[in-house]
Amino acid sequence: MKIILEQTYLSTLTRKEEIENQLAALEEKLKTPERTVEDIVRHIELLKEYKLYK
Repeated sequence: MKIILEQTYLSTLTRKEEIENQLAALEEKLKTPERTVEDIVRHIELLKEYKLYK
């Protein structure tokens, strides 16, 4: 019998770091007048996903 794990601890940590980096970059863009509604929506999506990994 072979067991395949969808997510491992390391992949979870990696994804959390990716989300943190994307949030940091996006938060800088949100401070500028060039921000768009899509940027705001993406920020909310990333925050929701980030909460899953806490």
